[in-house]
Amino acid sequence: MKPYILAFIFILFLFSAKSQTKAVSFDVNGLKVILRPTQKETISMSMYFRGGVMNYKPEQAGIENLALAAAASCGTKNYSVDDYKELADEYGINIGGSSETDYGTISMDCISKYFEQGWRLFSDAVANPIFDKTEFQSTKEKIISGIYQLHASPESRIEQMSMQAIFNGSQYSTEPKGKDLTVNGFTADSVSNYYHNQLLNRSKMFLVVAGKITKEALEKKIRESFKGIAAKPFIPDVPIQTIIEGEHLVIEQRELATNYISCVMNAPVMSSPDYAPFMLAINALSGNLHYELRVKQGLSYAPGATIKMQQMPYTSMYVSTTQPKKSFQAMVAVYNSIRSGRYSQSFLDGIKKDHRLRYYRHQESSSSIVDDLGEAEVLGGYKMEEDMLDNINKVTLEDIGKAFAKYAKGAIWLYLGDEQLGKQAFQ
Repeated sequence: MKPYILAFIFILFLFSAKSQTKAVSFDVNGLKVILRPTQKETISMSMYFRGGVMNYKPEQAGIENLALAAAASCGTKNYSVDDYKELADEYGINIGGSSETDYGTISMDCISKYFEQGWRLFSDAVANPIFDKTEFQSTKEKIISGIYQLHASPESRIEQMSMQAIFNGSQYSTEPKGKDLTVNGFTADSVSNYYHNQLLNRSKMFLVVAGKITKEALEKKIRESFKGIAAKPFIPDVPIQTIIEGEHLVIEQRELATNYISCVMNAPVMSSPDYAPFMLAINALSGNLHYELRVKQGLSYAPGATIKMQQMPYTSMYVSTTQPKKSFQAMVAVYNSIRSGRYSQSFLDGIKKDHRLRYYRHQESSSSIVDDLGEAEVLGGYKMEEDMLDNINKVTLEDIGKAFAKYAKGAIWLYLGDEQLGKQAFQ
């Protein structure tokens, strides 16, 4: 009987996931709010700040990431640093801030039982941060340490190489975490000035919440806590679209036990009707890379492919390997097999099923719900995320073939590792 019991539980799980409450959007004194009510015992929220690297000059790289991290950790008008930390620890409240290429956030997670305490700390961090100088220095040192770790990480470095290669000379290629020397030069006063005068602007902000709370209760709290935040004119700078054409190779020498290869290509924006079929094509590409390079040939531990979702997205297929030449040849063979469209309807059905299961598992977390809705809002509208499964279900084999052929043109090959092996691999 056990298989039938497991099947029944799984059906109930899918039904529950499909029937979850849709998100609603409303305005509170000019601040856009996106709420997805849930029955989870946790509540998550993020205040989003639009613009990302387009908000500042490249020579200021890292200032927004530091500003948001410090706002979330360096005390507030109503709570000293010690009181702030003590309350957060006592009630298990996690608050943090950071900035990415297209946006920044201050986020909060807590269990629903302690939402009142969590909201007080979160809302004061957003509206009234004081940037205590001693705590600011500690926060800055942690971020600089993180920058060193990012540069040391081959995975992070090859992603930086991708952005620099695709958007060379553009402000959009700026590393949002910044460089150690630049970040070290920022002071508590300069970062506080950036936060209060550049970021704290209702026209630039929106709030995303997922948890057990009503729209009416949330509206009341927002109205009370954020009434002092002004709305100033904001016209976002739109990054210049870059199309990858032809084939290029970028090699960077580094002494590594394993060499890293990445091939970056074009991708549709999330709002494009091509996005759903193209995403399924990349899912197929990723699965086939995993099978061919790891399972069948044993060339890599974790090969795959993904779409880097941002305002200017790109596709990456990647591998880490001690045998660059064989891996390069295998990557090209898998790519060509997907491009040729030699797959059946049952194969497509399997890809769709796999995507749905991963989506439902991902949505088990309140913070994941907030992240997905917030990113979609930045990239064109939160409803794109909610409509994605329906769009996936409508995709045909013909749609996949057309989308892949349309965007899989041009490539930049990136190699990090033994330079001699790299040159041999791409001959």
